[in-house]
Amino acid sequence: MIGQALGLVFASAAIPQKIVLAVLVGALPMILVAATLAVRNKAHAPGWRSMVSGLRFAGPALGLLVGAMNSFHMGQTILRLPFNPTARQLAPGMLEVATLIGLGALVGLVALAAHLTLDWADAPGCSQPSGQPPGGPV
Repeated sequence: MIGQALGLVFASAAIPQKIVLAVLVGALPMILVAATLAVRNKAHAPGWRSMVSGLRFAGPALGLLVGAMNSFHMGQTILRLPFNPTARQLAPGMLEVATLIGLGALVGLVALAAHLTLDWADAPGCSQPSGQPPGGPV
């Protein structure tokens, strides 16, 4: 049911909102890949860590900004209508706003969890994977 609702939101969204939805959905696996690469490749870890760190704020900010713009434009349209729209007519717009804000929050939470995991992995006393000396592979 959730997948069907998300498909409906994507299908009825305008092009800019589709782009933002795609970016937010694509950011979720990208965070996990970046965190994995930061742990495995210490030489490039600062770049991957900064990307994960930036998404802690960028994901929720993007979702809120586009959701707020949707709400604003929806309100303007409703004010111009010569009739009072029903809740059924407003539901797709409200679902789109909720999806944008929710996906943005999810990206922020996943990035926060990845960032905390990276901090924990770099903490002194964190055990090394078996078979590797304490400085990484030779």
